[in-house]
This record gives sequence, structure tokens and C-alpha cells, in this order.
Amino acid sequence: MKKKFTSMAPSKAIQLTVDNFPKHMIHLRGLMLISVNTFQKQTPIHIRLYAKNGSCILHPTKSEVSMKLEVCSAFHSQLCCFRPNENFKSAFIVTKDVCLLNLSDIDSKCLSIRRLFQRKDSSFQFVLERVLLHGENLSKLLDSYELVFECGKQKLLTYTLCEYVLLELDHLPENEHFFLN
Repeated sequence: MKKKFTSMAPSKAIQLTVDNFPKHMIHLRGLMLISVNTFQKQTPIHIRLYAKNGSCILHPTKSEVSMKLEVCSAFHSQLCCFRPNENFKSAFIVTKDVCLLNLSDIDSKCLSIRRLFQRKDSSFQFVLERVLLHGENLSKLLDSYELVFECGKQKLLTYTLCEYVLLELDHLPENEHFFLN
């Protein structure tokens, strides 16, 4: 009798669908989402396009741009000044590594967010990270600014508490009690 082995146990992670976004994710429109994560002492903002499979489960695609909270603030400022129908085929440098390209035409608004990489010879080159935002996505992105930063603050606070405060509490004797007002 041969034994059957399975390579991995089924995942217990929540499967992402259009109906169940976690608190740290903001739905723009269609399959475009913003997520805020904490990773290696950083809290990046990710703007990413997702794809839906036959079971309506969302999976991330490679169409994504990530940026730090500070860069996201500069990005929002540039986005507020964005006039798609005035400067066709124009570009805006948000920071040294994020660029906005206006791909709009008379009938529709379209913006490409691209990442830049500075080479050793001080020239710049586009990297593969990019996201295309169209009319409704752009409007929703502008409207979600406050919510994105609120998620960012919550992630930073949670990370700081877990990383530093709880670590310090572990060093205290067990018989000491703290009361928080």
C-alpha cells in the first residue's frame, strides 16, 4: 500500500474577493486597489492592478507601483495640480524615483505612474513598475488620500507597538502590573 503525501497544507489566508477587502486595502474602481503594509521598518503604499480568476478570487498582477508615505504625499500634491486636458504628453517628476506621465487625450484622462532608477553614470531609466490610472481611478485616488494616510498611521502605530513597546514589556518582571487610563 502506497502512502499519499501532500507537499503543503491548504492555505488559511483569507482569499481576496471584491466583497471582502481587508482594512489596509482601499478599492479605487474596477480591479485597482491601494494597500498599506509594514515591511522591514517601512510602511509603503502600493497601487496595484488585480486580476480575477474564474472563482472571482483576486490575484495581484505585475502592474504595481509602491512608494513611501512621504513620496505618496508629494505624489498627491502633484496629482492635485494635474490638468490632463491642458498638457498632453507631459511628465511630472514627483520625487527622484517617481514620475507621472500624462497619456490623456481629448476624450479621456489617463495617467501612468512610473518608477525611475538612477544609474551609476547619473542617468535615469524607467523600471518595470508602473500603473495606468484612468478617469474614475484618478478621481477615486484623489478622494482616498485621507483614508490612505489614516491606514498608514495605523500600520506605523501597530508596528511600533509590536516592535518596541511589547519587547520592552517582555523584559519586566511578571508581578508588575500596568494600568492604562
